[in-house]
Amino acid sequence: QLRDNDIRSALAEAHYFTIARDIRRETRLRLGKWTAEEITPIEALKAYLESKKVAPERTKILLQYGEKLIQGQRTEPG
Repeated sequence: QLRDNDIRSALAEAHYFTIARDIRRETRLRLGKWTAEEITPIEALKAYLESKKVAPERTKILLQYGEKLIQGQRTEPG
């Protein structure tokens, strides 16, 4: 893994340089077939709860709370 500060120190004598990041993400198993960009917040919460083996009754309640939080965030001004 490269660190920006190490690169900047090595190039300190250069007159000009640009750092361009090319980040590649691997699909995480716990997200199944989705990538982070493709999954909705509620789907992410559901996948997380399933991966933690939360009881179905508790999952239902937590998903309801999660949906309320997400809806509240969408309706807040700003």
